[in-house]
Amino acid sequence: MSFTELPPSFWGYTLETAAMLNIAPSKTVPQTPYEIWHCKPASYKYLRVWGSPAYVKRLVGDKLDSRSSLCRFIGYPKETAGYYFYDPFEQKIFISRNAVFLEKGFPADSRRDEVLLEVFRCAAGPFFTNFIIL
Repeated sequence: MSFTELPPSFWGYTLETAAMLNIAPSKTVPQTPYEIWHCKPASYKYLRVWGSPAYVKRLVGDKLDSRSSLCRFIGYPKETAGYYFYDPFEQKIFISRNAVFLEKGFPADSRRDEVLLEVFRCAAGPFFTNFIIL
């Protein structure tokens, strides 16, 4: 949760997602309860990295508005198929199935990469400065 920069109020969603991930097999229990009950292996293709950014399709909007918004994945709803998302601009939590997840660069934030690059450039220059430009 510390990599996502989400507020601490999302701990409940974090714990629910962790409980959902307990369906994975382990060394002590080679089969999951799902495999025992249904006699087939469980599908893990819907599992996502908690807190990862995703572009979620907006349901309503004006003709010239963007068709998606950048949100954060925060969990799995129990009552329906889809994912819980948090929109930091509107500060709302909602359920959607239409999303494109950006898990490739996560948890590295692009802003953090720019700060590290600036530190590297300062250290590699002819003289070293001990401050970081944010």
